[in-house]
Amino acid sequence: MRQFTTRQIVLLGVLMEVGITLIHAPAQAADYANQHAYWTCVIAAIVLCLPIWAMLRLKRRFPGQDLLQAMVSSHPVLGRMLLAVYLILFLIIFARDLRIITDLVEVVLLPLTPIVVVSLIVLLTLAFMAKGGISTIVNMTEIFVPLLILTLLTMPLFFGRNMDFSVLRPYLHPEVDGVIKGSWRMLGYMADIMIVPFVISGKSYNGRSAWYGHLLGTAFLTLLMLLSELVIGVPILSRLFYPSYELVRQLQLTDFLDRFDLFVAALTVPTFLTKIGVDLYVTSLAVKRMFAHAWGSLMVWPVGLLGYVCSFMLFSNIVQIYDFSREWTVVMIIFFVIMPLLLWMLLRPKSKGRGGDDKASNGERDSSSQKESQLGGRTGHDHL
Repeated sequence: MRQFTTRQIVLLGVLMEVGITLIHAPAQAADYANQHAYWTCVIAAIVLCLPIWAMLRLKRRFPGQDLLQAMVSSHPVLGRMLLAVYLILFLIIFARDLRIITDLVEVVLLPLTPIVVVSLIVLLTLAFMAKGGISTIVNMTEIFVPLLILTLLTMPLFFGRNMDFSVLRPYLHPEVDGVIKGSWRMLGYMADIMIVPFVISGKSYNGRSAWYGHLLGTAFLTLLMLLSELVIGVPILSRLFYPSYELVRQLQLTDFLDRFDLFVAALTVPTFLTKIGVDLYVTSLAVKRMFAHAWGSLMVWPVGLLGYVCSFMLFSNIVQIYDFSREWTVVMIIFFVIMPLLLWMLLRPKSKGRGGDDKASNGERDSSSQKESQLGGRTGHDHL
């Protein structure tokens, strides 16, 4: 498995934590936390620190494997059973994100195109992205995530007098119950950052990359939440399905660029697609790890079509996804907060055999793995 740089893993962590979260989760947080909605990002981030720490400790035991490989190699039978459960979870995440981005593209960019056609076009893009491997996705992340961050950092310069800081009053008296409820909604989407260890080997997923990615993603969401409150206002923000898009619509650079939101959408939509590409990749990778003789690249299309069907079967409209956020957080806490702690306590590398045959077989496996890593390093890709 190819080893990635710290910068690449940091950007990948930001993508997974921010990619889909900023679409409509800020509106849900503002509906409960009101003017103190920006604290919901911080509280959800603090909760995620414990599973990230557990993942870092676990990945040290399996430096050359992703977490899916570690589960199967440590416990072949029990690991595959757990892998099947995670496969269903990844499929639901992929279907949810595909439904969200399809509805966003239809409402914002292609209002006259049938939603079925829009979803198929998006699925076609995601399938080719996932077939290219994690290296292709990481390279796309290096392009689009910095553009997304740069866009957010320059937005306060254009808003200027449109920001009203009085909407944050009272500053030091937050409604604790509302902040906790808002954090509950944010956690269900920010927990997607825990997918990164499932696709990245332990050598690349180190402490610096994991913590920097989590910190930068939290700061990004907090700043976006603050801008939404200051520009749109809390009463309107809590009633929007796409508050981030509405925030961008407030940008007007002279009369000639009064539709500057289309330019920003052209930069951000590929970022969302890259995040969903990771969802499709990890789902196909789970199928490959479960069945040793399966060819992962051939699984992309069946898995993608299954997710396409599930996106309409599970969620008939975007309102259902909006309402499902309360129950969905329970699922994410079980599998992405509690389960990493259990895996850290249970998974151990298998001890090497004492006999000569075992040593010989281990030597053959090591040599074959070295050849594969060398080949992957030469080609620069890590395909399914």
